[in-house]
Amino acid sequence: MSTFGDTMHDRTRIVRRSAHPVSVLGWTEVWGEAGWRVLRKAKGPKLLIVDPDGYSHPTPARGDFPDLGDPVERAAGKACRLEARRSKTLASSRLSDGALALLGDTTPRNANVRLLRAVRSVEQANVDGIAITGDITDDGDGYDVVLAAFGSWAARGTLFAIPGNHDRYLFPISGSTRPKPTRASKTAAWESFAKALDLPLQPSGAWVKVVQGTDIIILGIDTCARPQRRFYRHNGAVGPEQIAFARAVGERDEWKAARHRIVMLHHHVVPLPHGVGKRAPTEIGMRLDDAQAAAETFDAIGATLVMHGHRHISEERQPAGVAFRLLAAPSLTLGCRSGDGPSFWRIELGERVFATRVPVPLAALDADETEPESVR
Repeated sequence: MSTFGDTMHDRTRIVRRSAHPVSVLGWTEVWGEAGWRVLRKAKGPKLLIVDPDGYSHPTPARGDFPDLGDPVERAAGKACRLEARRSKTLASSRLSDGALALLGDTTPRNANVRLLRAVRSVEQANVDGIAITGDITDDGDGYDVVLAAFGSWAARGTLFAIPGNHDRYLFPISGSTRPKPTRASKTAAWESFAKALDLPLQPSGAWVKVVQGTDIIILGIDTCARPQRRFYRHNGAVGPEQIAFARAVGERDEWKAARHRIVMLHHHVVPLPHGVGKRAPTEIGMRLDDAQAAAETFDAIGATLVMHGHRHISEERQPAGVAFRLLAAPSLTLGCRSGDGPSFWRIELGERVFATRVPVPLAALDADETEPESVR
C-alpha cells in the first residue's frame, strides 16, 4: 500500500508529488475541499494542486478528464480522485460495495482500492485468521488502510504479519510518500504496525505467538532486520540472532505441544520458477543469503508449515530433505508472476493441513449506487 495507492511495481503510474512542501506566495486559491487546494498564479493561467500536507501535484491533461473543459474543474477532479484513494481516507470508514466498485472501475490498478476489493473476497472465504508475509507497503505509508481492512481480525488478535523488503529497505525510485522515507522512518512505521497487532517483537526482529483456543503457534521472522547492504540490493537474511531465537522457541513446551508449528518469513527459502516448465530465475540482490541455515533450523525445531512471500509466486510444495511444507504467497493486489491474477491461500488447520488457492474476482463488486462526489 502507499499514500495514494500507487505502487513501485507499476512505475509508469507513480503519483508525482513535490519533494518538499511548496510556497504558495503569489498564488490565489480558486477551489478548495477536504484540505486540498487548487491555486492560480497571480499573473497567468498556471494552476497548482496542493494536498493537505502542503505538497504539490501536477495538473491533469485534458484527456484524463475528457468531460471537463475548465482547467480548474479538471484540477479539482484530480484532487478529489487522489483524496478518495488516499490511505487515510480509505481507512476512516468502510465503503459500500457500490462505492468501492466505482473507485476500482475508475482506477483499476490502484493498489489501495485493489486491497479493499480483495478483502471482500477474503471475508467471503470465512477465515479465522490472516497471515501477511511482507511487502505490506512501498514506503512505510499505508499501514492504516491495511489495519482498517483487516480490522475485525486485528480486534480478535488473529492478524499476523512480518515485514518485507518494500517495508524496510530503500529503493532507488521513490514513490509518492513525502517526506522521503528513510530506513529509520520505515522501521518506525513497521514497529508501530506490529504494536497495533500486539506482536511481541524481540530485539532481533522475531516474534512468537500462541493462537489462543487452538493448537497453533506461529513464529515470525524478519528477514530484513539486518542493514541493507546497497540501496539496489534487497537480499534478506534470518541471521544468527533470529536463528538462536528460533532454536530457543523450539525448546518451549507450547511449541512442542502444538500440532501446527508455523514459521512466517518474507524471503524465500527455495528459489521458485515463474510457472510450469520454467526455471527459477537468477536472483541477484533478491535471495535469502542464509537459506540453507534457515531451512535446517526450521526443520530441526519441527516446523510443520513455512510461509513466505517476496517473489509473488503462488506455490505449495514439500522441499526435498525437510519435513515441513512450504507455501509461497502471491500478491493479493498484483497477482502471481506466472500470469495468474491476485489470489490468496485459504489454509485449513485440522488433523492435517489443507491449502486451497482462492482467486480474487476484482470485478465482482456491484456498482449499482450513485457515484459519490469524492469518487470522481
